[in-house]
Amino acid sequence: MVNIWAHRGASEEFPENTLPAFVRALDLGVYGIELDVHLSRDGVPVVIHDETINRTTDGTGAVSDLDLETLRRFDAGDGAVIPTLAEVLDLAGKLVHVDIEVKAAGAADAVLLETADRSDLRFAVSSFDHNVLRYLRRKSSEVELWPLTYAVSDEVLETAVELGSPCIAANDRLVNREIMEHVRDNGLGCWVWTVNLPTRAEALAKFGAFGLCSNDPAALIDLQRS
Repeated sequence: MVNIWAHRGASEEFPENTLPAFVRALDLGVYGIELDVHLSRDGVPVVIHDETINRTTDGTGAVSDLDLETLRRFDAGDGAVIPTLAEVLDLAGKLVHVDIEVKAAGAADAVLLETADRSDLRFAVSSFDHNVLRYLRRKSSEVELWPLTYAVSDEVLETAVELGSPCIAANDRLVNREIMEHVRDNGLGCWVWTVNLPTRAEALAKFGAFGLCSNDPAALIDLQRS
């Protein structure tokens, strides 16, 4: 058995990082959801992957240049709007684990603030910017931190140990059995993104991955149930 996270929600079926995508993921029974956070101009953490709204909405402009009211005017796909982090966490509740990827360094404090009073929430904060994770560790000794990486390196493993992380989050294309064994030899787990093919997911589960993040969790959910 391996646990499945929905990458930006069930983004193969619904517009990524929207409430319908996350609702679908919960309906599937995934173990967790993954999402991305930027800050609006008025300091609200919003769930969107890119620095701009150009690709995922019918609008244009940088997220950080637009206030929440303006961001909500744009269609993020099929009539959905860009959700706030609070809205997605309200939906997740204690039902699923949430991987909160901090895309903009300035969003780190807002993520801590938004998660502070949610005692039932199961979550981790991840980032490719490991200095952001170091900043979060200085701010909180309790928050779970996952270093994101494309290629697994000794430097990344050392960073994970430094942060007290239980795992690293690695790119599917650069993981094999030997690499995963090396990660485990360093006392860490390996969470793999983005895995969409059931045959590859089965192989990674056999290699020892504890979690797989997928655009198409419906295709992999049987692995979690087995």
